[in-house]
Amino acid sequence: MDAASDGESSGSCPKCGKTRSAEAEACARCGLVFSLWKADQGAPGSRLDQAGEELLANVRANWGDALAHEAFLKHCMLSGALAVAGRLYRERLDQDPKDVLAAQMQNQVLAKATLGLAISQTQPRAAVTRSRLFWIVVLTAMALGIAAGLLWGRLH
Repeated sequence: MDAASDGESSGSCPKCGKTRSAEAEACARCGLVFSLWKADQGAPGSRLDQAGEELLANVRANWGDALAHEAFLKHCMLSGALAVAGRLYRERLDQDPKDVLAAQMQNQVLAKATLGLAISQTQPRAAVTRSRLFWIVVLTAMALGIAAGLLWGRLH
């Protein structure tokens, strides 16, 4: 149940910003359990830098300008603040569910965030056989094997 339906508001969700009711134990939108939330758990990308704030002001002043939205979204992606952009468009859709531009931009945020996760999970790692440690272990094992063979031959 949210605050709009019961009239009792207890603020908003600290993670996603959705208005919540006083008796709600978890956020209806993002699932955050309020009793487990600690203020210092905010994501590092949850704030805009100076350039991001200026781009956001331009977006708000020129909401219908798709190029302003694209510039803002590009900056958020490069600065690690996609969560801020996602929250902005989600809040706009909460106010006006028929805002086509907000829905398009929210979809772009989701696509860019998903792509970013996919790329970070598929980054190639250096092969173990190319690492310096690998060759040190191999050469040490060979030297010990040769030394053990020579010692064994002398004892028998």
